[in-house]
Amino acid sequence: MQQIFNQVGQIAQQLATVIWRVLQFIWTWSFGQVVRMFQMPFNNLPIWKQIVYVVVIAALAYFIYKIFKDLLKAVQSILSAIVGLISALIAMLPQIVLVGLIAFGGAWVITTLNPTWMPEVLVGH
Repeated sequence: MQQIFNQVGQIAQQLATVIWRVLQFIWTWSFGQVVRMFQMPFNNLPIWKQIVYVVVIAALAYFIYKIFKDLLKAVQSILSAIVGLISALIAMLPQIVLVGLIAFGGAWVITTLNPTWMPEVLVGH
């Protein structure tokens, strides 16, 4: 069973690595294309190409704004999830303390108490 879990873990790790590399490639390629667009000589272009250039820049500005807006929403969701996790862990603290106290009390009774009033059958002498 442990081998199956190890294999599943390795497959998940390899899949995450592939996804990360694809994302890096797409990010690098896209950023390179945006930089290339901004490096084009605007003044030397015919008027119709200048109009296309302005439309493309406006589209880029819109989508970059949309990307940052979505990224901000994702960061807010992540922070909200972290706060929810911390709140749940804090809410469990009394139960965790109670479990620790029960275990401590049980261990203390087992290791230290030796009542003389109990019958020998129950005490074990």
